[in-house]
Amino acid sequence: MSDNNKKNDLNKLTTPKEKQLETDGFIKFTYTELQKMTRKDTQDLEKHFHGRALMELPLEEIEFFKWLKENDPPVWDDLWKNVDEPYRVSIDFLHHFVESGNGFPICDLIKVDNYWFHTRHIKPKAFEKMEDIRPKLDKKGSLSFEEGILIEIARGSIDLWHFCYRYKLPLSIAKKKIEIMHREDLLVHLRDREDLVKYLDV
Repeated sequence: MSDNNKKNDLNKLTTPKEKQLETDGFIKFTYTELQKMTRKDTQDLEKHFHGRALMELPLEEIEFFKWLKENDPPVWDDLWKNVDEPYRVSIDFLHHFVESGNGFPICDLIKVDNYWFHTRHIKPKAFEKMEDIRPKLDKKGSLSFEEGILIEIARGSIDLWHFCYRYKLPLSIAKKKIEIMHREDLLVHLRDREDLVKYLDV
């Protein structure tokens, strides 16, 4: 692709969002826009608007946070209670909402425990266990909680709240199961944000 074509493609992405930023003071993306967006598109947009634009969370993600407010209020409060404009975040998070992204990563909680997991948090013992999970996936068989969350973490970093929301699981039971997995040396559970910093892939 020529430099002119690349520039034209970039302008198609950025021009309407520049107008939106000028009018509203932030950028937002529809579900359809996000569905069409490639990882390269998100990289271009993040680079173009880096340091000067906030994006509003997609509507589907806002619905998740409404669920979170009802089901785990201390976590919602930790994230948004003292924020003037809830649900507006750095444009640098855009790539979390396309393709295999798992939504806004809840990994920076201060007053409550974090439940965010990176692939590197899966212990060797769990990787051995995952060899037995693959045949179930091939046959579209049902998975246990432990099997399901290991597969999700292996695909990409995810927090427990998004996992439970996606699969309609009760948070209180899920948190207990995570502690059991931690004790059984299947999964590393780092509760403090300081311990998670080196794993962040924002």
